[in-house]
Amino acid sequence: MAAVVCGVAVGALGYQWATADDFPDAGAQAAFCRTASPLDLQTAHDMGLHEKHHVLEDLSDRAPDGVRDDFTRLLDWYDHFDPEDEEGARAASFTVGEFIERSCSDINIGGIKAADG
Repeated sequence: MAAVVCGVAVGALGYQWATADDFPDAGAQAAFCRTASPLDLQTAHDMGLHEKHHVLEDLSDRAPDGVRDDFTRLLDWYDHFDPEDEEGARAASFTVGEFIERSCSDINIGGIKAADG
């Protein structure tokens, strides 16, 4: 039932799930993944919030349109922590992390297990 409600809500909002296929070419995807590599679980713990913010800004510029709004929502929350926006920011964070993991097979964001398919 929840999946149906979620599906209807997603359909009503016109949400488009971005996939790795949405990059204009393999070079754009490779550049995106190089930019995302500092966010890998093995190295991200060495980064400060300011550094992560810059990586996310750069990724947002390289991201396909279908996920760009989620990057924007997450970056806005980094800029203006507001408890009222936390739920939306968490959802955006998960979407961004899953997109990165799906697009960049060598990157593990942590706390996200991108399902195949």
